[in-house]
Amino acid sequence: MNMLTKKDLIPEELPQLKDLMGEIKKISNSITIGETLFMKKYGVKSEAEYKLKCIKEGKIMRHAHIGWNSWEETAKGFKYIYDELTKRGLTLDRFGVCLDWVMGVPKELRYKVNKGTGLIFDTPEEWKQVGQIVPIQPHFGDHMIGSLNSVENVKLALEAGVTTMGNVSQFYTYEYPGLMDKSSRVIGMVKAIGIMAEFKDKGALIHANLDDGFGAQFHDLANLTGWAMLERYIVEDLIGGSLSHCFGNLFSDPTLRMIFLLTMDEINDKNSLGSMLYGNTIDFSNDYDKNYGALSSFQIADMAAQMYRPTGHAVTPIPITEAVRVPSPDEIVQAHVISNMLEEKAKHYSLFMDWEKISCEKDKLVMGGQIFFERVMNGLEDIGIDIKNPCELFMALKEIGAARLEEYFGVGKKDPYAMRGRIPLRPTDIVWTINNKEKKISENIKNLEKSLEGVKIVLGATDVHEFGKEIVKSVLLKAGAKVFDLGSSVDPQEIIDTIIETESKFVVMSTFNGIALSYAKNLCELFKQNKLKPTFFMGGLLNENMDGGGLAVDVSDKLEKLEVICSNDVNTLIDEIKYRMVS
Repeated sequence: MNMLTKKDLIPEELPQLKDLMGEIKKISNSITIGETLFMKKYGVKSEAEYKLKCIKEGKIMRHAHIGWNSWEETAKGFKYIYDELTKRGLTLDRFGVCLDWVMGVPKELRYKVNKGTGLIFDTPEEWKQVGQIVPIQPHFGDHMIGSLNSVENVKLALEAGVTTMGNVSQFYTYEYPGLMDKSSRVIGMVKAIGIMAEFKDKGALIHANLDDGFGAQFHDLANLTGWAMLERYIVEDLIGGSLSHCFGNLFSDPTLRMIFLLTMDEINDKNSLGSMLYGNTIDFSNDYDKNYGALSSFQIADMAAQMYRPTGHAVTPIPITEAVRVPSPDEIVQAHVISNMLEEKAKHYSLFMDWEKISCEKDKLVMGGQIFFERVMNGLEDIGIDIKNPCELFMALKEIGAARLEEYFGVGKKDPYAMRGRIPLRPTDIVWTINNKEKKISENIKNLEKSLEGVKIVLGATDVHEFGKEIVKSVLLKAGAKVFDLGSSVDPQEIIDTIIETESKFVVMSTFNGIALSYAKNLCELFKQNKLKPTFFMGGLLNENMDGGGLAVDVSDKLEKLEVICSNDVNTLIDEIKYRMVS
C-alpha cells in the first residue's frame, strides 16, 4: 500500500471486541426499549416487525426528513403533517429526525461548539417525547452511532422506542474537530453497535447511509459495493448487529437506483431489513419546476423496485424546496401526496421492466465489489491490521480514506489519465454528473484554459457535502489553477495552515449544513490572528438559524459584511479571481 504501515493508520493499541463486551452487556441490561404511539397503533414491538408486515402485505413505506431546530415547532409540524395526510386518506410511516451536530458531542464538551440548524435534546424525557406526538415512527440518523456520543445516544434512543438508527457511514466523514481523540471515538462506536446487537432479536436495526460516508467520495459503484460489504462484515460478522444500508442522495439515474437496490439486497446475506431509500438531491436546485420532475423520476423508480424486490426500505419523497431551505410542513405534505399518486403509476412500470437486464448489471457490481472487498482485506492484513478486530478495521479504513482505497484496491482498469488512475467499472452518478456539469460550465466560460495558470487556491467543504466543491475544483483545474483540496468537514485551522504553507491567495469553501455565518466568522478571525488577507469565497447553501428562529435563513448579506464573496456561479468565481489577480 505505497509504504503505508499499521502505525500510520493506528498509532496506538485498540481493544478487541471481547474486551468491551462486559461494558456492552452491562449497559444493555440497563435499557428497556420504549413504546411509541406508532408501536401501539400497529401492535408491534419494533419498526422491523412493522417492516415485515409491510413486505407481507405489499405495502410501500414512506419516510419524511424533518429538520426544524426547535422542539415546539417540530411537535407542531409532526401533528400538522399527520393530520393533513390522514384527511386525505394517506399514511406516513416514519420521520427521520435531523439532530443537530451538537448532539454528537458529549454534554460536557458542547460549550465548545457552535449550534447548527438541527434539533437538540437536553433530557431523556425530551427524547421520549418524539414518539409520543403522533403514530409515526421516529428514526435518528445524524450524529448518533459514529459520533463522539455514540453510546449515550443509542441508550436514550432505544429507551424512547426508536429501534432503527444510524449512521455508521458518518464515522468516516463527519468530524468534530479538537474534541476527542480518535481511539475514544472508535471505541464508543463499537460499543454502541454492540449494544444494538444485543437487541437484534428485538428488532434493532443499525442504519448506514452510504452517501453520507465514503459513498459520496467513491468514483466507481463496484468499489462502493465492496465498501458496503466491508461495513456489513464489521457490523454483522464481527460485532453481531443487523445492518441496514441506505442510499439515494447521490443517485440521479433512476435505473441505477434499481440496479443498486438489487445489488445491496444481493450482498445482504443475513437478510437484514432496509431503513429507507433517500431521494435524489443531485438534480434539485432553486428551480422548483424542475424539482417536480426529479421527484417524480426517482419516486417511480424506487417504488417499482420495491414492488419487484421488497426489502423493507421506505421511500423518501423530497420536498421541492429542500435545495434552497428547510421545507415547511405544507411542502412535506405536498411531496407525500405526489408520491402516493405516483405509486399508482409505478405499478404499471414494474410489470414491464426488464428485470433480467437490471439483474445482469447488478451481477457486475457484485462481482467487482467482491474483488474490491478481498483486495482491501488482504492489503490490510498484509501490513498487520487485525481484520477480526472491529476497532482496528474502522480506524484503518477511515485513515486510508476513499481516494486511496480506490487508488490502491479499485477494480477498474488502470489508466494514468483517469481520475484516481482507474477507469470505473460503473461510474457513480456524481462522477458522471460532475463531468457533465463541469463540461457544460467550462464550454460557457470564454478563454478558460490556462486563465488561472499558477494561481494557488485552497478549496474545501465545511461539511460532508462535496458535490458543488468537486464541480468547482474541476473547472479551476481546467483553468490551470493549482488547487489544494482539503476535502470535506474542513477544520478552519487546516485552512490557515495550508495558506501559510502554500502561500495561497484565494480560499473557496462550499457549505450546506446551516453554519455558513458561524464558520465564516471563525475563519475570518483566524485570518486576522495570523495576519492573512486571502480573498475568501463561499458558495452552496449560505444559511444559518438566527435568533432562535425555526428555519435557517439566508445570511449572504452578513457574510458580505465580513468581506466574504458569496458565489454560486462558477463563471462569476473565475471572473472574480481574474480581477483580483491584476488588481
